[in-house]
Amino acid sequence: MTSSEPDGELLDPCAEDLIESLRAFGYDLPTALADLVDNSIAAGARTVRTTYSSDRGSAWVAVMDDGRGMSEEELRTAMRFARNPNAERAAGDLGRFGLGLKTASLSQARKLTVLTRDASGILSTRTWDIDHVTLHRQWRVITELDDEARRIADRLEFTSQGTLVLWRNTDKLGEGPSLSRRINEAGRELSLLFHRFIERGRLELHVGGRQLTAMDPYLRRHPATQDRGVEDLDHHGHRVRLNPVVLPHPSRLTRQDAALASGPGGMLARQGFYVYRGDRLVVAGGWLGLSGMHNSQPTRLARLSVEISPGADLSWEVDVRKSTVRPPSVLEARIVEIAKDLRARSERVFTHRGTPTPGSREQRDLQVVWQRVRRLGTSEYTVNRSHPLVAAVISGPGGNAIEGVLRMIETTFPVSLVAQEIATSAEAEETVTEQVPDIEELLALFRSMLTGLPADPETRLVLMKALAKAEPFSKYPGLVQEIVESETSKEN
Repeated sequence: MTSSEPDGELLDPCAEDLIESLRAFGYDLPTALADLVDNSIAAGARTVRTTYSSDRGSAWVAVMDDGRGMSEEELRTAMRFARNPNAERAAGDLGRFGLGLKTASLSQARKLTVLTRDASGILSTRTWDIDHVTLHRQWRVITELDDEARRIADRLEFTSQGTLVLWRNTDKLGEGPSLSRRINEAGRELSLLFHRFIERGRLELHVGGRQLTAMDPYLRRHPATQDRGVEDLDHHGHRVRLNPVVLPHPSRLTRQDAALASGPGGMLARQGFYVYRGDRLVVAGGWLGLSGMHNSQPTRLARLSVEISPGADLSWEVDVRKSTVRPPSVLEARIVEIAKDLRARSERVFTHRGTPTPGSREQRDLQVVWQRVRRLGTSEYTVNRSHPLVAAVISGPGGNAIEGVLRMIETTFPVSLVAQEIATSAEAEETVTEQVPDIEELLALFRSMLTGLPADPETRLVLMKALAKAEPFSKYPGLVQEIVESETSKEN
């Protein structure tokens, strides 16, 4: 008995439906432009220029490079959707799926035209027009250069070897001032994503007639930056290089330094991992979805550089947009360990900033919640009525009832039970550790306390400073002082 192929039917995807679906890969303008710059770098370009026209009814965006360009057959291959992601690539090739040029471009505009010249000087061109595909219901690419595209190429003086990528029908980008603003904002992001190429003189990036300068996310030239050194890991023959860095406290940054460290999204959003693939920054902040890690104010100074080679992107789950990654499971434990240490160091910058030395006037001014008093040879514990929070509620409505509750708490404080617990723990050679509150919850509590303070500016400022010296807020002077300064600036 011979085996045979199972029966089946051919189910080709509908061209008009699939090409519309491919627009929803999740690109934003910076990641879309970055994909085009990747292609230019792979083609050996030293200069890449992004130019645009925001004229209503005829807006367009063009990315032009001075790379090797493509032959007719190379362009035909480049304009075909998808390629084998497991195929071997050249060392400088930042692509993998064979989708970037098309999906990135069509995510922003309905018409993509590519003009290219290789060393022969022969012009080759192809155009993907979504409306054309929809009309013919086929993967039909246009091979003739239309008059409008030719005029734009002439305007940009595209006459030499290289490639010009042109977006038209910019339905996702808009027109007019909106398009101009978005292009300029994208330029700021590109200066971060390609900062290594720019600072090492390997690439000139121009956006809207302005040459971009490298944005250093680590402020390495700042004397207060903590560079924790480099650690190399190996995964299936690919080196993974880790470099944790702690930025200086914001109070030590100039306005220019703060702008460099913040980037789009601010310092809070930019903390975490900075993953490079072939010197190209693909992830600029965030904690890669690792358990127990999230963005917080105390950890916003933590930045962990991770370098992987382009050949390792499958194991790191680099997506089509080259904007998200996930570390291999065998490396995760060590990476998490380094990240947690880095987060703790960032927290200590705020925790210890301005912490008073023992015996200093500031230490004596700290307002504790509980205080011990000696009566008739024994120790008693009472709530400190001078604590700003306690004093505020006692002096307000219902103060007598609150005073009664405090006395009840004091008289029922289980001194003997606490002493017994400490003795038992000591016998078992256990370390008694103080419970550490969630810092974000504590700061939220501090902010909520400020809402109940008097409106008079002078009185409010005095009480804010007193509250900052009170437990438990006094343990985090750097973070609390930031809130006080922010509130003061609002009032001024």
